[in-house]
Amino acid sequence: MLYAASAPGFYLSYPGSPCFRRSKIVSTRFSLRASLSDNDDRFKVEYTPWLIVGLGNPGNKYHGTRHNVGFEMIDRIAREEGVLMNTIQSKALIGIGAIGEVPILLAKPQAYMNFSGESVGPLAAHYQVPLRHILLIYDEMNLPNGVLRLQPKGGHGYHNGVKSVMGHLDGRREFPRLCIGIGNPPGSMDMKAFLLQKFSASERKQIDEALEQGVEAVKTLVLNGFNHSISRFNLTQKYKYHKV
Repeated sequence: MLYAASAPGFYLSYPGSPCFRRSKIVSTRFSLRASLSDNDDRFKVEYTPWLIVGLGNPGNKYHGTRHNVGFEMIDRIAREEGVLMNTIQSKALIGIGAIGEVPILLAKPQAYMNFSGESVGPLAAHYQVPLRHILLIYDEMNLPNGVLRLQPKGGHGYHNGVKSVMGHLDGRREFPRLCIGIGNPPGSMDMKAFLLQKFSASERKQIDEALEQGVEAVKTLVLNGFNHSISRFNLTQKYKYHKV
């Protein structure tokens, strides 16, 4: 069965029969194929999909808080690429679309942060997304507010959402991540209270700018992988608010 993608000349292919079973999950392979020209269907190019997951907590209570910037990035990408987030699967709100010619599956886990892996693991298995194409987006206290960092792999850094995802990916850590800096709690402020706090006006401005830059960084990664452009992006971000 074929479902049309919202891009001319492309379509997403969903085979009707299951390809394999893993952890009792029927998997489905989805890919985007493009003709080399509008009038020539003899040759097709198939692209490996990306699963792009933003971490956060569901519900209006947590909207706009520091711990939900991963959700915000997914919303920005969806808006920029015209992806409708209108389906619930594996305890996640998902949307399927494409960046250029590359198919993407956007996801916002709807279990609470500490259980995010309950969505990521099953989605990756169901759609047969390779580990190197699972991009996790989340808040990072070890980065200044509004500073971004793209990495090809890493640990969980005591982030419970990332820890949950790794646990549901057989403990593997070799998947990309986009960290969004939110800074550290001031003084002796409780960490949990800080994470669930909304940004100040000046912080909000920095985060909005970071989200715009993050969308472009994600596009670059999906289309070109970890190349010199990503290295340059990370270096620019590192000194974004550096004062001479």
